[in-house]
Amino acid sequence: MARKKRLDTDRILNGSTSVPVKEKDENIYHTAAYIRLSMEDSGKVNGYSLENQEKLVCDYIKHCQDMELYKLYVDNGFSGTKFERPAFDEMMQDMKSGKINCIVVKDLSRLGRNYLEAGNYLEQIFPFFRVRFISINDGYDSNSPNMADEALIIPLKNIINEGYARDISVKVTTAVEAKKKQGKYLGKYPPFGYLKDPGDKNHLLVDEEASAVVKRIFTLRDSGMPLGAIAKLLNNEGVPSPMRYFYLKGISKEEKALRSYWDRTKIKRMLQNPVYLGTLVYGKTQTSFAKGIPRHDLPEEEWKKVYNAHPAIINQKLFDSVQEKPEESKAVYYQNAGINDDYQPVNLFRGLIHCADCGAAMKMPKVVRRTESKARKQYAFYECCRRNAIRNYSCPRKTVMKDDLDKTVEEAIRFHIQSFLDAEAVIQNLNHTVAAETKGNEIKVRIREKQRRLAKIRRLGTGIYEDYREGILSETEYLDLRCKYANESEALQREVDELFLKEEDYSEEYQAKGTLAEIVKANQNFAVLNREIVETFIADVKVHTDDHLEIVFNFEDEFQHLIKMSEARKGEVQ
Repeated sequence: MARKKRLDTDRILNGSTSVPVKEKDENIYHTAAYIRLSMEDSGKVNGYSLENQEKLVCDYIKHCQDMELYKLYVDNGFSGTKFERPAFDEMMQDMKSGKINCIVVKDLSRLGRNYLEAGNYLEQIFPFFRVRFISINDGYDSNSPNMADEALIIPLKNIINEGYARDISVKVTTAVEAKKKQGKYLGKYPPFGYLKDPGDKNHLLVDEEASAVVKRIFTLRDSGMPLGAIAKLLNNEGVPSPMRYFYLKGISKEEKALRSYWDRTKIKRMLQNPVYLGTLVYGKTQTSFAKGIPRHDLPEEEWKKVYNAHPAIINQKLFDSVQEKPEESKAVYYQNAGINDDYQPVNLFRGLIHCADCGAAMKMPKVVRRTESKARKQYAFYECCRRNAIRNYSCPRKTVMKDDLDKTVEEAIRFHIQSFLDAEAVIQNLNHTVAAETKGNEIKVRIREKQRRLAKIRRLGTGIYEDYREGILSETEYLDLRCKYANESEALQREVDELFLKEEDYSEEYQAKGTLAEIVKANQNFAVLNREIVETFIADVKVHTDDHLEIVFNFEDEFQHLIKMSEARKGEVQ
């Protein structure tokens, strides 16, 4: 019997008993090297630096014959307690799209320090996508025959990693709180008008050049000049905005600062900031990983202040005078515009409507007027915030009436829903045809063929160990065959899973699946357009100069997949 197994394996290897792994692409793991460095690890010399991690992980992959580096993913300055990290998210997308099937890290703490989340990835997500996971320092390899023994230790290591993270959280929070109580400034950049003290980066010194701009802004506002007019004046004079100023002075390296201008929001925030009185305010938000408290805003009465923390630029009298201006301006604006509190139109598109030319958000002013006949006329419309806020007239003027926008978007959503349901109905009807039945039977035959081949490969994979133990196969032959069978088995299983999904597409009781299908079924008969419906279906609305509206829907890929599927089904029947 053993000799018969040897003959089977020789046939499968096409007559060769030794196949170099590197020459056969199907035997290669397309590997992701993931490294992470959090702020608290910065500066350590125990191997946690990005350079040391990269060298260790990449050298490991280089010396593994069955691995080929696909990409190095780096998260610098991101905590392991959360899994929302740019490079990690990119790696997960590449994993889901099949670009990688192996992930290598220095140790488990680089994957994450939240033991529940880390355990979920190791025990559920990675196995589901058939991704091999290796933690070098922990000696963990999900493909290892001893993985069952390791599975008992890994959760304990994850718990230890999370405990370490909680301990660091308490220490860092305590140290930061102590510095804030002493009036230390901990921001990345100083407030506009100040510079960081070269001898103490947590102490602020007055920047004579920028502070003159701050004083001028306060004075202009105190004289009654509107916020937008101040922004326009500064932009016309070429006075650099705070971020642009920091970039020009070499304080910031972010090139996007060159596209920064003064606007109403920047002016307003500056006028309301007590830092110009020499006061540091902290404790506006609260969070604690150690205590399980998510980040949230605190009411103003709970904020903490340190007075005389640094030299003041504005005196208290001028600061207080400026704080009274918003209410005065609001009253004047309401009086001139005729706006009353009894007209409160709902902005259904807040944060979801933008200018197609400059990309700025569009705000919704409301107007109440009296006509010559004393009749009351009230309406709301959307206009470009950039044009209005900084008086940047290079952006063409464009407005859209709220009622028109609401009606247009509602019609578009209803049409979108009906198109989805119609496409689903087309597929259901065509699945009752002879052509669809024939196609469905063909898929069933292919599934059975793949399953038979899969069962055979698994039997052969089990049998080659006996051949190796009896000396029929050398160690090299055994490893080559085991790798070949494992890869073919994985490929066959993927094909079978895909065929099962395709078989469902030809079911006479076909039902569309996915997030879009669920929300369409739940909202297909919605009564009136509201914010919830808008957020569910709409990703963005872009307003063009010619009043053309570009509506971007959520889950557009699912919608297009169903439309293409219905068109393809029509072609098959024809």
